[in-house]
Amino acid sequence: MALNNSHSIRRIPHITLWLAVVAILAFPVGNVPAQPPNGPAQRGINASAVQEAIDQFTSYFRRTQNRGAKGEKIGAWQGHEDQGTGLTSLIVLSLLSSGRKPADPEIVKAMEYIRRDRPQKVYEASLQAMALCAADPGRDRDLIERNIRWLLKAQQRDGGWSYDQGAGRPDESNSQFAVLALWEASKLGIEIPEDKLQLSRKYWMSRMSPRGTWGYGGEPNPRGSMTCAGIASLIILEDTSSSLDASVDGDRISCCGGNNADRGYDPQVSLEWLANNFSVNDNPGFGEWYMYYMYALERVGRLTGQRFIGDHDWYREGAEAILRRRNAVGGNMPSTPAETEPAATAMALLFLSKGKRQVVIGHLQHSSEPQNRDWNRHRRAVQHLTGHVESVWKRDLAWQSVRIQRASLPDLLETPVLFISGSEEFILAPQHRKLLKDYVEQGGFIFGEACNGNGCKGDAFEESFRREMELIFDKPLQKLPPNHPIWAAETKVAPDALPEGFWLYGIDACCRTSVVFSPISLSCRWELAKPYGAKPTYSKRVAAELDNAVKIGLNVVAYATGRELKDKLDAVQIVQSDSNRQSLERGSLTLPKIMHSGGGDETPKSLPNLLEMYRRETKALVEAKTPKLSASSDELEKYPIAYIQGRSRFAFNDTERSGMRRHFENGGVILGDAICGSTDFATSLKAEFSKVLPDATWKTLPPDHPFMLKEGPGGFDLRNVALVDPEIGTNNLSASRREGPAEIEALEWQGRIVMLFSPNDLSCAMESKHSLQCRGYTRDDAFRIGINMILYSQLQ
Repeated sequence: MALNNSHSIRRIPHITLWLAVVAILAFPVGNVPAQPPNGPAQRGINASAVQEAIDQFTSYFRRTQNRGAKGEKIGAWQGHEDQGTGLTSLIVLSLLSSGRKPADPEIVKAMEYIRRDRPQKVYEASLQAMALCAADPGRDRDLIERNIRWLLKAQQRDGGWSYDQGAGRPDESNSQFAVLALWEASKLGIEIPEDKLQLSRKYWMSRMSPRGTWGYGGEPNPRGSMTCAGIASLIILEDTSSSLDASVDGDRISCCGGNNADRGYDPQVSLEWLANNFSVNDNPGFGEWYMYYMYALERVGRLTGQRFIGDHDWYREGAEAILRRRNAVGGNMPSTPAETEPAATAMALLFLSKGKRQVVIGHLQHSSEPQNRDWNRHRRAVQHLTGHVESVWKRDLAWQSVRIQRASLPDLLETPVLFISGSEEFILAPQHRKLLKDYVEQGGFIFGEACNGNGCKGDAFEESFRREMELIFDKPLQKLPPNHPIWAAETKVAPDALPEGFWLYGIDACCRTSVVFSPISLSCRWELAKPYGAKPTYSKRVAAELDNAVKIGLNVVAYATGRELKDKLDAVQIVQSDSNRQSLERGSLTLPKIMHSGGGDETPKSLPNLLEMYRRETKALVEAKTPKLSASSDELEKYPIAYIQGRSRFAFNDTERSGMRRHFENGGVILGDAICGSTDFATSLKAEFSKVLPDATWKTLPPDHPFMLKEGPGGFDLRNVALVDPEIGTNNLSASRREGPAEIEALEWQGRIVMLFSPNDLSCAMESKHSLQCRGYTRDDAFRIGINMILYSQLQ
């Protein structure tokens, strides 16, 4: 989270004495995001730099499209004329991937040109089919099916494709594009004969070397581009019922590979070669066809769910390399003897736009032995669940696998949901327990399942997972009640519609459930429930069971994220105060917490986190520790500002009311919020402080009040913040969000505001992450409101 991305702090003259900018040099920032182990430093690349390049590339294509000059084909782009509409189709794909719409003028003109052409070559037929699938598949289904029939006829006896239909020697490049076209068509429900897919799979397996590599045309020397083509093609082709780890026979589901002796292709050996020969500066093993290789590398990273290939953050490093090449020639991708400028630019655009898709879920590789695959009993499960989320959310998304032995906290925080699965005993090292606890405290979410039942034996995993979670969070997994919002966060599902003995169990952290566990294998059922393509025919009972398992997955992801995902290149910012930093006496801000009987310390990290964010934004000196004081404590005289938070009804006694009045008479200010938006706490707080100051007046600050404006004494513009309100979700908590001015109650006494109070939650959001179960602000906006409260209170 970077609060200053879209808002800027305005310094206030009244507090400049303790806004000591130089103090940042003497007191280190707590928990600066770490670099990945053995990985490259995160240099200047960021989301805005990548978006600038994407915008420049799309502008280039708008400028260079043929407009009908003599000899030009209207709507086309010049180059690779021997491949007909192939180049134009590739450019259309890149523009649509970058965010351009089918109705945009350049896309409309290009598609008119493409539709007029009948393919003559495999590259052209494949790319044309892919462009038709991406642009307007409803309108062009007949043309897509025509091209697919053409490609199926062009497939040769060994399963590969050459340049022409039925002639010439098959090669890995043409074969890759044919597989990509068949895959895109299958997503539309166009049925591809199983024997054709298996024949293609046989082709790729027969051409693979013992090192898991491929050359071109069967040559022995491996190429990075062809190895990437082989990895991606086999992953696509493996996603068929014959090579899944789960299967169905009538009404019987078999999990964990019970009825399937064919474990299929394991990309690990190929990825090891790619890691050992990794480059983003040339095509490994060949040198030429650089952008063609990069386009294939992006596909491998995305389809395998890898953020790192070996020690290399492939997308970050690749984006940096592409931007360097672009900048070296002043804007577009340079041409080479093998690649024209339009083709190279289109493939660069595909790499940048597809590779930066937001990550929605991560799959934890938790075994200390890399060859142990217990963490991934159903290899297509997370990929399929991500596909279902894409379909419901109407956006392209990504998933990742994360190896716990090499992961840092920032690595884990790249994914909002961490899926942990297995059947064998699950034992964590002490440092990994701390890592998972820190991950949850920073807003992460753990989704666990035992691969149990239907042929899986996961009792050992369930018992050990429950034990580990209790060790980490100091509380056991509890059965979630039927009215828990997770049962309807995306789509309503009846808990009793799932297999006998199934339920979800959870652990609450602050105001939300942060760990969810299933004692049966959901991943087995996700793998069987393909999100796209021709669906297998299942019995009514099995189809209902798979559908409900997918709904559970969708609900957990929606509940955990609220559909809010981090941009891939945005730096992870850990909000955690450094409790080891030297205590400060003079000139530092300390924010004590007023204790009471209504849950005054239910979020112990919220105020330290607020102070840390305040320090980062203002460079002010702050004390990380927050003293806990009673309302009648004489110690309150030391602190001009104090904070009160709670979750249930409370009442002050006469001595405490006198202490609070004395604090106000001495010029003090009280800040506060209702944990989880508790109306009981808010009602009793306003009543109690009205007793403390009977002649004071409560009022709601209007949107144009100086507190709300960044132009005034506040630091952020609070006129349009995000509030999560379960009451407006209508059983769909991912929609429980509205935008509007912050709702802040102020207690005014003797011409000044002595108390600022949010009846909507700030504390839970500042503690870990805002909850979809509570009425409150999103985490970023909770910090912005809290910072404004502190800044404004200095004037009172």
